[in-house]
Amino acid sequence: MFILISSLSAWAQQPADSLKLADPIIKADTLKKGEVEPVVKKKKVRTPKDPNTAVFRSAVVPGLGQIYNQRYWKLPIIYGGFVALGYAINFNQKYYNEFVNEYILRTDGDPSSIPNPDYKNAPDEQIISVKDFYKRNRDISIIGTVALYAAQVIDAYVDAELSNFDVSDDLSLKIGPSINQSFAYRGMPSYSVGLSLKFTLKK
Repeated sequence: MFILISSLSAWAQQPADSLKLADPIIKADTLKKGEVEPVVKKKKVRTPKDPNTAVFRSAVVPGLGQIYNQRYWKLPIIYGGFVALGYAINFNQKYYNEFVNEYILRTDGDPSSIPNPDYKNAPDEQIISVKDFYKRNRDISIIGTVALYAAQVIDAYVDAELSNFDVSDDLSLKIGPSINQSFAYRGMPSYSVGLSLKFTLKK
Protein backbone atom coordinates (compact mmCIF):
# COMPACT_ATOMS: atom_id res chain seq x y z
CA MET A 1 0.00 0.00 0.00
CA PHE A 2 2.89 2.27 0.74
CA ILE A 3 4.19 1.64 -2.74
CA LEU A 4 0.79 2.56 -4.25
CA ILE A 5 0.60 5.84 -2.29
CA SER A 6 4.14 6.74 -3.33
CA SER A 7 3.28 6.11 -6.97
CA LEU A 8 0.18 8.32 -6.76
CA SER A 9 2.18 11.08 -5.04
CA ALA A 10 4.86 10.94 -7.71
CA TRP A 11 2.22 11.17 -10.49
CA ALA A 12 0.54 14.18 -8.85
CA GLN A 13 3.84 16.05 -8.63
CA GLN A 14 4.74 15.40 -12.27
CA PRO A 15 5.01 18.81 -14.15
CA ALA A 16 2.44 19.62 -16.83
CA ASP A 17 3.34 19.12 -20.43
CA SER A 18 5.53 22.05 -21.50
CA LEU A 19 4.29 21.82 -25.10
CA LYS A 20 1.02 23.63 -25.57
CA LEU A 21 -0.97 24.06 -28.73
CA ALA A 22 0.00 27.34 -30.30
CA ASP A 23 -2.80 29.86 -30.52
CA PRO A 24 -3.72 30.46 -34.16
CA ILE A 25 -2.54 33.85 -35.37
CA ILE A 26 -5.29 35.70 -37.23
CA LYS A 27 -4.24 38.74 -39.20
CA ALA A 28 -6.82 41.45 -39.48
CA ASP A 29 -7.75 42.42 -43.01
CA THR A 30 -6.08 45.74 -43.83
CA LEU A 31 -9.03 46.81 -46.03
CA LYS A 32 -12.34 47.03 -44.27
CA LYS A 33 -15.47 45.81 -45.93
CA GLY A 34 -17.02 48.45 -48.14
CA GLU A 35 -13.91 50.65 -48.01
CA VAL A 36 -13.06 52.19 -51.39
CA GLU A 37 -9.55 53.14 -52.35
CA PRO A 38 -9.35 56.94 -52.67
CA VAL A 39 -9.25 58.27 -56.22
CA VAL A 40 -6.70 60.98 -56.94
CA LYS A 41 -8.25 63.74 -59.07
CA LYS A 42 -5.94 64.78 -61.84
CA LYS A 43 -5.61 68.48 -62.51
CA LYS A 44 -6.73 69.52 -65.98
CA VAL A 45 -3.82 70.95 -67.90
CA ARG A 46 -4.40 73.25 -70.87
CA THR A 47 -2.18 72.96 -73.91
CA PRO A 48 -0.18 76.18 -74.41
CA LYS A 49 -1.48 78.30 -77.30
CA ASP A 50 0.29 80.68 -79.66
CA PRO A 51 -0.99 84.26 -79.06
CA ASN A 52 -0.18 85.35 -82.63
CA THR A 53 -2.27 82.53 -84.07
CA ALA A 54 -5.16 83.36 -81.75
CA VAL A 55 -5.07 87.05 -82.74
CA PHE A 56 -4.90 86.28 -86.46
CA ARG A 57 -7.86 83.91 -86.32
CA SER A 58 -10.03 86.31 -84.31
CA ALA A 59 -9.15 89.16 -86.66
CA VAL A 60 -10.19 87.13 -89.71
CA VAL A 61 -13.34 85.57 -88.22
CA PRO A 62 -14.67 86.82 -84.85
CA GLY A 63 -14.75 83.96 -82.36
CA LEU A 64 -12.28 81.77 -84.23
CA GLY A 65 -9.53 82.68 -81.77
CA GLN A 66 -11.76 81.56 -78.90
CA ILE A 67 -12.29 78.23 -80.68
CA TYR A 68 -8.51 77.91 -81.05
CA ASN A 69 -8.12 78.59 -77.31
CA GLN A 70 -10.89 76.05 -76.57
CA ARG A 71 -13.02 78.72 -74.89
CA TYR A 72 -16.21 77.63 -76.63
CA TRP A 73 -18.51 79.12 -73.97
CA LYS A 74 -17.50 82.62 -75.12
CA LEU A 75 -18.94 82.16 -78.62
CA PRO A 76 -22.60 82.82 -77.62
CA ILE A 77 -21.47 86.02 -75.87
CA ILE A 78 -19.54 87.28 -78.89
CA TYR A 79 -22.14 86.45 -81.52
CA GLY A 80 -25.00 87.46 -79.25
CA GLY A 81 -23.31 90.83 -78.88
CA PHE A 82 -22.96 91.27 -82.63
CA VAL A 83 -26.61 90.34 -83.18
CA ALA A 84 -27.78 92.81 -80.52
CA LEU A 85 -25.58 95.56 -81.91
CA GLY A 86 -26.75 94.89 -85.45
CA TYR A 87 -30.36 95.11 -84.29
CA ALA A 88 -29.68 98.40 -82.49
CA ILE A 89 -28.01 99.88 -85.58
CA ASN A 90 -30.90 98.89 -87.82
CA PHE A 91 -33.53 100.09 -85.33
CA ASN A 92 -32.00 103.53 -84.83
CA GLN A 93 -31.20 103.94 -88.52
CA LYS A 94 -34.84 103.25 -89.40
CA TYR A 95 -36.22 105.97 -87.13
CA TYR A 96 -33.41 108.35 -88.01
CA ASN A 97 -34.41 108.10 -91.68
CA GLU A 98 -38.06 108.56 -90.77
CA PHE A 99 -37.47 111.83 -88.93
CA VAL A 100 -35.02 113.07 -91.58
CA ASN A 101 -37.72 112.57 -94.22
CA GLU A 102 -40.27 114.27 -91.98
CA TYR A 103 -38.05 117.32 -91.65
CA ILE A 104 -37.40 117.41 -95.42
CA LEU A 105 -41.13 117.24 -96.18
CA ARG A 106 -41.70 120.20 -93.89
CA THR A 107 -38.94 122.40 -95.27
CA ASP A 108 -38.65 121.57 -98.98
CA GLY A 109 -41.20 124.21 -99.99
CA ASP A 110 -43.08 121.78 -102.23
CA PRO A 111 -46.85 122.12 -101.73
CA SER A 112 -47.33 118.51 -102.83
CA SER A 113 -45.19 117.25 -99.94
CA ILE A 114 -47.37 115.81 -97.19
CA PRO A 115 -45.73 115.44 -93.76
CA ASN A 116 -46.52 112.45 -91.57
CA PRO A 117 -49.85 113.13 -89.78
CA ASP A 118 -48.55 111.30 -86.70
CA TYR A 119 -46.11 114.15 -86.11
CA LYS A 120 -48.31 117.10 -87.08
CA ASN A 121 -48.38 118.46 -83.51
CA ALA A 122 -44.60 118.22 -83.10
CA PRO A 123 -42.66 121.44 -83.78
CA ASP A 124 -39.70 121.41 -86.15
CA GLU A 125 -37.27 121.77 -83.25
CA GLN A 126 -38.55 118.55 -81.71
CA ILE A 127 -38.29 116.71 -85.03
CA ILE A 128 -34.66 117.80 -85.29
CA SER A 129 -33.99 116.78 -81.67
CA VAL A 130 -35.48 113.31 -82.13
CA LYS A 131 -33.61 112.87 -85.43
CA ASP A 132 -30.33 113.67 -83.70
CA PHE A 133 -31.26 111.35 -80.83
CA TYR A 134 -31.56 108.30 -83.11
CA LYS A 135 -28.47 109.32 -85.05
CA ARG A 136 -26.45 109.45 -81.83
CA ASN A 137 -27.68 106.02 -80.71
CA ARG A 138 -26.92 104.58 -84.15
CA ASP A 139 -23.39 105.95 -84.00
CA ILE A 140 -22.89 104.59 -80.48
CA SER A 141 -24.04 101.16 -81.66
CA ILE A 142 -21.56 101.27 -84.55
CA ILE A 143 -18.77 102.21 -82.13
CA GLY A 144 -19.92 99.36 -79.87
CA THR A 145 -19.63 96.93 -82.79
CA VAL A 146 -16.05 98.03 -83.46
CA ALA A 147 -15.27 97.82 -79.72
CA LEU A 148 -16.71 94.30 -79.49
CA TYR A 149 -14.64 93.23 -82.48
CA ALA A 150 -11.49 94.63 -80.86
CA ALA A 151 -12.41 93.13 -77.47
CA GLN A 152 -12.74 89.60 -78.82
CA VAL A 153 -9.34 89.93 -80.55
CA ILE A 154 -7.75 91.14 -77.31
CA ASP A 155 -9.53 88.40 -75.35
CA ALA A 156 -8.14 85.74 -77.69
CA TYR A 157 -4.62 87.14 -77.26
CA VAL A 158 -4.83 87.32 -73.46
CA ASP A 159 -6.33 83.83 -73.21
CA ALA A 160 -3.53 82.40 -75.34
CA GLU A 161 -0.91 84.18 -73.22
CA LEU A 162 -2.45 82.91 -69.98
CA SER A 163 -2.44 79.34 -71.29
CA ASN A 164 1.32 79.39 -70.65
CA PHE A 165 0.82 80.15 -66.96
CA ASP A 166 -0.87 78.39 -64.05
CA VAL A 167 -3.83 80.70 -63.49
CA SER A 168 -6.32 79.95 -60.73
CA ASP A 169 -9.86 79.10 -61.83
CA ASP A 170 -11.19 81.03 -58.82
CA LEU A 171 -11.01 84.32 -60.72
CA SER A 172 -12.77 84.82 -64.01
CA LEU A 173 -13.45 87.77 -66.30
CA LYS A 174 -16.52 87.89 -68.49
CA ILE A 175 -16.98 90.37 -71.32
CA GLY A 176 -20.48 90.81 -72.67
CA PRO A 177 -22.82 93.27 -74.32
CA SER A 178 -25.27 95.40 -72.36
CA ILE A 179 -28.44 96.83 -73.89
CA ASN A 180 -29.82 100.11 -72.55
CA GLN A 181 -33.33 101.24 -73.36
CA SER A 182 -34.37 104.87 -73.52
CA PHE A 183 -37.35 106.72 -74.89
CA ALA A 184 -37.52 109.45 -77.49
CA TYR A 185 -40.50 111.22 -79.02
CA ARG A 186 -43.95 110.16 -77.73
CA GLY A 187 -42.56 107.29 -75.70
CA MET A 188 -40.97 105.59 -78.69
CA PRO A 189 -38.21 103.28 -77.47
CA SER A 190 -34.61 103.47 -78.55
CA TYR A 191 -31.82 101.05 -77.84
CA SER A 192 -28.13 101.60 -77.36
CA VAL A 193 -25.61 98.85 -76.78
CA GLY A 194 -22.42 98.89 -74.75
CA LEU A 195 -19.93 96.46 -73.21
CA SER A 196 -19.91 95.19 -69.63
CA LEU A 197 -17.00 93.67 -67.69
CA LYS A 198 -17.81 91.25 -64.88
CA PHE A 199 -15.26 89.84 -62.43
CA THR A 200 -16.28 86.68 -60.58
CA LEU A 201 -14.44 85.27 -57.56
CA LYS A 202 -15.47 81.71 -56.75
CA LYS A 203 -15.49 80.61 -53.13
